[in-house]
Amino acid sequence: MIAQLRVDATTNEHKAALRLLGVLPPLQGAVVTADAMFTHRDVCEQVSANGGDYILYAKDNQATLERDLRDLFAAAERGRLPPSSCGCGRRIRKRLRPATRGTGGSRCGR
Repeated sequence: MIAQLRVDATTNEHKAALRLLGVLPPLQGAVVTADAMFTHRDVCEQVSANGGDYILYAKDNQATLERDLRDLFAAAERGRLPPSSCGCGRRIRKRLRPATRGTGGSRCGR
C-alpha cells in the first residue's frame, strides 16, 4: 500500500481519490486497485499520467461501460482467469481478463 485517505461522511469518495492521486509520488511500476466506485475516466487518466497502471472493478449497472469493456476484452478471451476469494463471511468469484494498451474499445482509459 502506498497511501490511504480517510473520507468523512460528507465527502465524495471519487473526489477524495482524485485529491489523493494528485499528491502521490510517481507511480512507475505501481498498480492502483480500486472498487467500482472509482471506475471513472478521470481516475484512470490521473493514474496513467502519474506513470501507474490500474485494476478497477466494474459492475453491470453502467450499461455503456459494460458494453465498452465487453468490446475491449472480446479479443482476450483465451486469457480468462476465474479467481475466487472469501471475505466478510461471503465467497466472491470474479473473472479477470487481461488486455494490453491500445486494444481499443474502452472509454475509461486504456
